[in-house]
Amino acid sequence: HQEVRRDQCGDSSCCWLGYKSLCRNCGKPAVDYNGVVYGNDWWVGSVVRYTCRPGFMLLGNSTRTCLPNGLWTPRPSCLMCKKGHIEISEAELNGTCSSMCAYKSYYGPPKQGCTRIDNCKKKETGWKRFFAQCVPCICDCSLSCM
Repeated sequence: HQEVRRDQCGDSSCCWLGYKSLCRNCGKPAVDYNGVVYGNDWWVGSVVRYTCRPGFMLLGNSTRTCLPNGLWTPRPSCLMCKKGHIEISEAELNGTCSSMCAYKSYYGPPKQGCTRIDNCKKKETGWKRFFAQCVPCICDCSLSCM
């Protein structure tokens, strides 16, 4: 090691290599499903860089630093953009009709312009519901940010 100085990680002395303390590391940094993290040095003082997969927007700082307490600075998120609400039948949503809508969701290739469909509720249709083969649902619609 290049130099020895007082351990910022505890009460013993520790090796430092330049600005990095080799007494403690923060472990592998977590990353969102739609995110990518660059860097494989996790010692105190190390910095990793985050990006998002195409179509997703980074929210937060694009870098994280390993702190002397062994924790990373806050993690950024990769967000989809909310489009609004759509009306979709249960059958179109996932192929079944339970007359409930709740707990139904979808994530995948665009369906009715939405990459993610969730938070579904049954649309109140009154007497017309009696003749409907499958319940119409009102759901939140999100899509990849472009």
